[in-house]
Amino acid sequence: MPHRKAPETLIAIGRLTKPHGLRGELVFLPYVADLALVPELRERTVVLRRGEEPPQGRRVAGWRRFGRRALIRLEACEDRTQAEGFRNYEVLVPRAWFPPLAEGEYYWFEIEGLAVYAPGGKYMGKVVEIIATGSNDVYVVRRGRREVLVPALKQVVRRVDLARGEMHLAVREEDLT
Repeated sequence: MPHRKAPETLIAIGRLTKPHGLRGELVFLPYVADLALVPELRERTVVLRRGEEPPQGRRVAGWRRFGRRALIRLEACEDRTQAEGFRNYEVLVPRAWFPPLAEGEYYWFEIEGLAVYAPGGKYMGKVVEIIATGSNDVYVVRRGRREVLVPALKQVVRRVDLARGEMHLAVREEDLT
């Protein structure tokens, strides 16, 4: 029986929003506020996905900062008309492209989706969004129609257990509302 390689985990890092200029560049809107957290893409093949269309691999020929965004040029995308065809594609990259972080630090895609528990084990919901505020991030925790904003501070977040998909808080839910 041949050995099968496990499928590589892909991480959505942003979206191509619209063409820019006449030479085939596209505006890339990252899903994270700090572009430094996006791995180097130049001369690498990314996966593009839009709706129910089959994903496709495309090599990034060029990449440059553009304010809080970036401009991407895909290989064989030479003009604005060709770039228009990539509008609203999500950009995905292998998890392995992200370097390990220091103990106690996490990438946004590791935090989103975690189940959040108050002291005593009370389930509060799941992290559905991360808001960058400048001083510290804020996790939006949702359970049904109820949302709680949790500051990403050591005195608030007691423990993150990625293996179990859990975040445990040091403060009660009532103290956050």
